[in-house]
Amino acid sequence: MATPQRDWLVVYVLFSVIASRFILCVTPEKPDLERVKEWSVALSNFWNTHVSTLTGIDAVERKYEFPRSPESGAVDIQATFSKVEPAALVSNMSQKLKAMLETKMDALQNSVNKAEDAAANHVWDSSLNKEEVKYKNAKDMMNEPLAYTERFEQKVNFSFSSVHIPVEIYDGVVCCTMLIHKTARDLEILNGLNWTSQLDKVFEENYKKDPDILWQYFGSQAGFMRTYPGAAWKNRGPVDLYDVRRQSWYTQGSSSPKDMMILIDKSGSTHGQALQLMKVAVKSILDTLGENDFVNIAAFSSDAQFVSPCFNHTPFVQATYRNKQKLSNDVNDLSANGMANFEVGLKFAFEQFEIFERNETNPDPDQQSGASCNKVIMLLTDGGTDNAEEVFKEYNWPNKTVRVFTYAVGPTANPTNAIKWMACANRGYFSQIPAMGAIRTRVQNYTRALVGPKEYVYSQNFSWEVTQDPHGLGMMTTVTLPVYNRTTGSSNQTILGVMGIDVTTADMVKKSPTQKLGHNGYSFAINPNGYIIFHPHLKPTKYMRDPPNIDLLEIEVENDQKNQLRTNMIKGQTGSMEIDTFILSSDMKYVHFDKVRYSFTPIEGTSFSLGVSLPSYQTYYPDFAANIAQFDHSVFKSENWAMLIAPWDYYTDMSKSNHSGTTEDILEMLKVGTKWDEELLNHLYWDAVIAKSVETYFIIVQNNYVANATSGPYSDTEGHIFTFLSSNGGLTRVFPKNASSSFMNQRDPKTSHYYKRILSSDKNVFFIEPFSKSVQDGNDTIPPDVTVGKAFAVKNNSNGKTAYKPGVMGAQFMYSRVIKSLHDFTKGDNYYDCEDVNFLNCYLVDEGGFLIASNQEDHNMQIGQFLGKVDPPVMTKLFNASIYNRIKHYDYQVTHDCTSDEKETSAGFSSFRIPSINLLYDALTLNWWTSKFFWAYLNFNFWNSWFSPQETYANDESLTGSAETCVEVMYQYYFGTNKTMTDTAECGNCTRTILASRMDMHTNLLLVVTDPICSECNSAFNEMPQAPVQVSDEEEKEVICDMARTPRYRKPVQGCYSKDPREDATKCGCMSSTTASVFNILLSIAVILFSVPYLTQTHS
Repeated sequence: MATPQRDWLVVYVLFSVIASRFILCVTPEKPDLERVKEWSVALSNFWNTHVSTLTGIDAVERKYEFPRSPESGAVDIQATFSKVEPAALVSNMSQKLKAMLETKMDALQNSVNKAEDAAANHVWDSSLNKEEVKYKNAKDMMNEPLAYTERFEQKVNFSFSSVHIPVEIYDGVVCCTMLIHKTARDLEILNGLNWTSQLDKVFEENYKKDPDILWQYFGSQAGFMRTYPGAAWKNRGPVDLYDVRRQSWYTQGSSSPKDMMILIDKSGSTHGQALQLMKVAVKSILDTLGENDFVNIAAFSSDAQFVSPCFNHTPFVQATYRNKQKLSNDVNDLSANGMANFEVGLKFAFEQFEIFERNETNPDPDQQSGASCNKVIMLLTDGGTDNAEEVFKEYNWPNKTVRVFTYAVGPTANPTNAIKWMACANRGYFSQIPAMGAIRTRVQNYTRALVGPKEYVYSQNFSWEVTQDPHGLGMMTTVTLPVYNRTTGSSNQTILGVMGIDVTTADMVKKSPTQKLGHNGYSFAINPNGYIIFHPHLKPTKYMRDPPNIDLLEIEVENDQKNQLRTNMIKGQTGSMEIDTFILSSDMKYVHFDKVRYSFTPIEGTSFSLGVSLPSYQTYYPDFAANIAQFDHSVFKSENWAMLIAPWDYYTDMSKSNHSGTTEDILEMLKVGTKWDEELLNHLYWDAVIAKSVETYFIIVQNNYVANATSGPYSDTEGHIFTFLSSNGGLTRVFPKNASSSFMNQRDPKTSHYYKRILSSDKNVFFIEPFSKSVQDGNDTIPPDVTVGKAFAVKNNSNGKTAYKPGVMGAQFMYSRVIKSLHDFTKGDNYYDCEDVNFLNCYLVDEGGFLIASNQEDHNMQIGQFLGKVDPPVMTKLFNASIYNRIKHYDYQVTHDCTSDEKETSAGFSSFRIPSINLLYDALTLNWWTSKFFWAYLNFNFWNSWFSPQETYANDESLTGSAETCVEVMYQYYFGTNKTMTDTAECGNCTRTILASRMDMHTNLLLVVTDPICSECNSAFNEMPQAPVQVSDEEEKEVICDMARTPRYRKPVQGCYSKDPREDATKCGCMSSTTASVFNILLSIAVILFSVPYLTQTHS
């Protein structure tokens, strides 16, 4: 008989079984936002504790808060913290730069004086031959004794200078086909080579006085360049078309600024060769203009209009690299039509000067624009009979404030007397361009008229330009002065050339107080146009003739306060500003917001303004008192840790020597003694002392971590790969030693992306690059390892804020360890979690929107990529919900091959060949005599090459291989105002719930939990833009046009030469190409008659 207790037990068992089965049949729920927030907090706490325990960052931080001071009894080094005073830093750096540049200016003045003396004492030799002139040809230095030097990074010889001569001038004698004869220009070159040989002595003298001096050179108005020390010329393309007279430092150093209107005759008669030559000539003219010049181009026939719709809002635009490039491209679209009406064209040009002059007289200096000096019209035509005299009477006479330079272009029989008269009657110069090869030399004729007299030049400051070193040393600051003819009896003191001395911008940056600014602080300098002289974000432009004009506001994130900073600096003011601004990361992928302190002051004796920028946390810096002889050498040794050092000059020229890159290099030099940079060495030693003092901690962690740590997920070291410490003093410690190879290219905290990024944050920063990346191994994808780093900080005792960040610490983990934490801390009853990969997608995404981890194995190869590319619907929703915001940034410094085929070519250019003796012999065969093309060919090549003043027919400057810049656009994402989000992405039959919660208590991560990816949603959402892409032609045009419509403030060049009463108006060009000497004509006929029978036999 059943007892009541037994009955109850049966009922209980049956109920339990039924209940358990009911529970097992319940479908787990998807997590809600609150659950995801709990997961994010747990993950954030775990990683903060885990990384802190492994690295010992808290112990290191405490050591830095109590530096070795006099009270500590330390005898080797004592450290105290001093307050950073930005104004004092920029003032001290400015004085250092002034002293450095003054020595270069003194040397330059010395060279100019000696050059003018040498020229004045030189006796002109009209019978001089090439064989009598001795010089070292820079293009032929194979047999010269050259030795490698670190300073010039190439082989040089300090006992002589080397000479570069443009390709148009063959070794000092112009060659024409089958004839060799000297011209006035040849004699100018040969005599110039003679008297400039005396410059070697003064160059060597300057070098001995200033061992830091770099290239010294003289660019001759005749076209050759003498450079000291002697070195082999480095070609930048298949044809060497370098011409010193076309370099910005030469043109800006030899003439005053100008407003230039280029006027192109596009009437029907220019169709074909003439118009194509004009297009190339216009580009050559643009190459002679610099950033202080203003320009525009108009074309006319029966009417006149601007060539570029982009620049039709203003008479002139600044001749920046981008504006010239835009004008050059727009000229390609010109086509010939209509009848030429010179009065219409010239009237249009003169009216633009009147409009511009009204704008320039605006009393507000911020609204003034233009060169405010020379006014120039460049007229290119194939000839004509109308001299447009009435237009000149109305607009330009009697003062003749606008110079008119005219060019008769093409092998045409059109009359040119009227065209020459225009130039002579308006203080200009007439030139003929019969063929392609004449363009480069003839175009430059106008520059002689714009050169000021000696009295004017000496009243002006030295000219400063940022240039690209043709010898390969990179970005240069070039200081120049013109050299004048002081020969007794000289009527107009004509310019002989320009003298220059280089200073690398890298040498200028070395004067920066880096240790006080911190590695996220920096110095920078701009010129009166607001263009960068040096800045950490300025990219080297190795393959360009000259660097593009990059404005401060194009390299930093622009806002109203930055604009005011720029204006204050251009005005030469001294001051300080605190600016709330976005800061771009050094790799341009990230951006963060900070209150940055700027201080600025002019560099006395130059036209530059210097600035320093400090992040908000850099309020103190360590000051050291040290006794190197008392250093404990053991701190530079470790049995367990690799110890690397930054590639800096701890001692003289250390960075240029071939060393191991470890502290062994320091130990070796401490044995022998050397010339130390004490500030750098003391900082390195201080970091090494502190790191050594906590080394025991790491041994304890490594040996006893599991036993002594708390139970649970905090207690394992699974997946730990290495631990590292990197410091501001240049020390990098890595455990274990065999992991140090990953850091060999990341030893420099000044340039290391990862270091600077961690330093700018107060949280644990998760990142992939540069220490790892995904790998495809056959059919398997191996995800990258994940590195976590955090800056350690010294706090201000008075307010508890960060006063100084001495360095960063971190660890790298296997990707599987990160995924394990994602699984461990999202587990829960009755909920799907991140281990349920078929039901949930879980992402860890960093502050820039890049994927750090995903629970989906299909994403292994996409780890480290932008989430907007990996899962566009999710990133779109995160952006729309202000979880992320973004900025749009244009990069104007792209110099790879970004030009499309359509932009590279223009109709007709390929038809021009470089004539040679072989071509002439080919033309003299019987087949050519009977060819219907013979007379056209003869007219273009034969007649012009014999009977015009001789020019070599070199092709367009595109042969140099110089890269053009293009514009790329990129987006940087950053965390927005919202920290959590619930949203859905609805795509037809597919609906995805998206949950997100920031892990920002301790990390830079966002936890995203969403339904799995469905194809319908992916096709409904486009990839989010992020990576740099070249902008379309339309967008590039819009950007450039907008900048031209709203020009930024600039400071015009002070002083102007526009007229000299000693000018000789009769020297305004010649008509040589329409006539030929009787001797040349008879000789030509004789050669043809003699050659035909022989060549006929040869080809029979």
